[in-house]
Amino acid sequence: MLITDRRRYPHSSRATRAPAVMLHMLPGLLICFCLQTVSAWMPDVRPDLQTKADKVTASFYGNKTDFYKILDHDDESILVGAKDVVYNISLRGLKENSRLVWTSPGADRELCVLKGKHERDCHNYLRVYARLSDGQIMLCGTNSYKPRCRHYATVDPAAGVAPSSDNSMGYEMTREVEAQGLCPYSPAHNSTYAFADDKLYSATVADFSGGDPLIYRETLRTEQYDLKQLNQPDFVGAIERNGYVLFFFRELSMEFMNFGKAVYSRVGRVCKNDRGGPYNHGKSWTSFLKARLNCSVPGEFPFYFDEIQAISPIVESGSNALVYAVFTTPVNAIPGSAVCAYRLDDILAAFDGDFKSQKDSQSHWLPVEQTQVPKPRPGQCVEDSRTLTSIAVNFIKNHPLMESAVPAVHGRPLLTKVNLHHRLTAITVDPQVRALNGNHYDVIYSGTDDGKVTKFINILTTHQNSSTDRLRTVVISEMQVLPLGTPVRELVISSKKNTLVVVSDGRLVTVPLHHCSLIVDCLGCLSLQDPNCAWDLQTHECKNLAASQHKFGTKTYMQSLNTTKKAAAALCPKTAADPVIVTMAPSQMEEVEKLHYASVGSAQAEVQPSQEQQPTGGGADFTLNDYIDENKIPQASVDPEQVMTNLHDPQKSIAVVNEVQKASAITNNTIVIITLAFLMTFFVGGYVGIKIKQWCNQNRLDASHHNHFVKQTQFKHQNSGKDINLLINSNPYTTPQKTANLDLEKDRSHECKNSTEHLEKELPCKTSTMTKVKRTYI
Repeated sequence: MLITDRRRYPHSSRATRAPAVMLHMLPGLLICFCLQTVSAWMPDVRPDLQTKADKVTASFYGNKTDFYKILDHDDESILVGAKDVVYNISLRGLKENSRLVWTSPGADRELCVLKGKHERDCHNYLRVYARLSDGQIMLCGTNSYKPRCRHYATVDPAAGVAPSSDNSMGYEMTREVEAQGLCPYSPAHNSTYAFADDKLYSATVADFSGGDPLIYRETLRTEQYDLKQLNQPDFVGAIERNGYVLFFFRELSMEFMNFGKAVYSRVGRVCKNDRGGPYNHGKSWTSFLKARLNCSVPGEFPFYFDEIQAISPIVESGSNALVYAVFTTPVNAIPGSAVCAYRLDDILAAFDGDFKSQKDSQSHWLPVEQTQVPKPRPGQCVEDSRTLTSIAVNFIKNHPLMESAVPAVHGRPLLTKVNLHHRLTAITVDPQVRALNGNHYDVIYSGTDDGKVTKFINILTTHQNSSTDRLRTVVISEMQVLPLGTPVRELVISSKKNTLVVVSDGRLVTVPLHHCSLIVDCLGCLSLQDPNCAWDLQTHECKNLAASQHKFGTKTYMQSLNTTKKAAAALCPKTAADPVIVTMAPSQMEEVEKLHYASVGSAQAEVQPSQEQQPTGGGADFTLNDYIDENKIPQASVDPEQVMTNLHDPQKSIAVVNEVQKASAITNNTIVIITLAFLMTFFVGGYVGIKIKQWCNQNRLDASHHNHFVKQTQFKHQNSGKDINLLINSNPYTTPQKTANLDLEKDRSHECKNSTEHLEKELPCKTSTMTKVKRTYI
């Protein structure tokens, strides 16, 4: 409820007073809203280096409908599946080495269109690639919504058969089979696979409409239309480790159904030696289990990033094997993304915990008591799963979900981004990059749906007074490698080639893994905190440690990790070894000296110029080391005209950099507060001025009475005719008037009443003015 001061608004009603009060309250409300907004949504960490799209070293173009997918890669080439073709592309300039063309038959394309699919989808998109043990390769494609697989053998060069332009890879087809359950029907479907022990493990759909998701290997699959096992999943990746195959996906949560609809991230596990169950369970997995992946910001009420988008290959990080993953918030929520890492040991340990079940459709999901779990424990890998009992197989079929979630490394995300313009979509890792201090860091690259690539590392510090470690995220760079609005689908690293391959639907580009050569000063090189980059003290350059021939532990290079810019600046050399001499005219010298003394301060303004600064030959020589920034190393040659141009420009002047930085430190909130205070002072001052003016008008004396004390008035006596000055303290600089300015014979009854009332009230008003004055002063 609004309370209005009636004294301030005496003639206003409640309807008219409320808007007036709201207008006065509006600036304060806006300030409070802005402060609350800033405190609630802090901006993302801004990198020190932001490169533009012109830093792309090479590109490989195609159509936007090609749906590029990385099938295989090494340090020399990359194998890309596209529409009706597989490309073998060299990492040197992204030049095409060879290709293999496989198009759908005309009858399959016509049938696809008749079933209601768009013509661009009725092609053969190559999605699966594997190298078989006999030297052949297996290739699978969508084949116009009728998936098929082919086996190819290498053509013997001695046979004298020249490869055609459509098959320049040198392969010939030996076998073609149906690929239902091995390859997706649609190129846009989120499917994945893993090839282990000469067998293909796939996670995709098994029908035309995409309503039958499954995890499949040969004759084994998950239960059909069983929501407890798979509930509308989107598969993002698969890996093989220690006799298991792990599948990462997101799905609708069954345990949350009684509270609403939510999507959770999962990791599923099957045993590689699973051979199915006994009797009628011969085509079902006996080892399929799944657990939730926890990627959340810790706190009293944790904030979850529930939808997994991509994973990295297994990263051997010291003694731990890690998997990095990208998570996002739901599509209809505030855009947010995070990167979390998981130990494979923690993932496998989650499958040894309690099972989770629901008594009936109206009950909560609770852990299963140990007394109700059959023995031996279901879900374990056994030599022959066909010897298991039906009770154990039915139990694992009805209880595939684990109670415990897989915790993230360090218990929190490694990177958190809240950005209204993009989300993270892909991830890859350059593992165990060695820094100068001997420590190893995983350099992480993450792509977004608007064509950016963010590079960052995580630094773990241990405090002496605390048993917990502190995780610090360092965002090194953010590169715009694709046009705005183009999503990054995949990222591939080649450490030996210093190349990062960025894949979109119809384009491939390569960018360097690091940008050490773009840094030109010591402070910029050290504050970047890139383990790839170090400052060379001999050549004064920011160099790549992997490319340069250096020895760890030497003093030739300098690097600073887990430090602030101020600490990095203290490490950089203050001055160059040899000063740079520049000749200038005397007028230019005076201008430079004024700028120098203004930047140094009044305490040093009286310093006499040295002998090197004395003018010689009509000019002046001085050392640039006095005017150059203490953290920048001067170049071998300097153009005098360029130096003077920079000095005249305050934004480019080296001497006044600190002053410009201090002047720019005023925040927007301070400017807003100062502006509002000025406006309030203006209005209050105007109101007070009006009141003072009104009060003065009420107490103002007669204007004619004040004029006697302002002007020098002269009177002429009526008998003698001489001028008589009425004021004793007259102004000697006032020009006397030649004529009398007052008629003595005029009736001055009103003037007598006002001016002489306090002198002689009994004095008659008809008495002459001269008599009044004499009596008054006597």
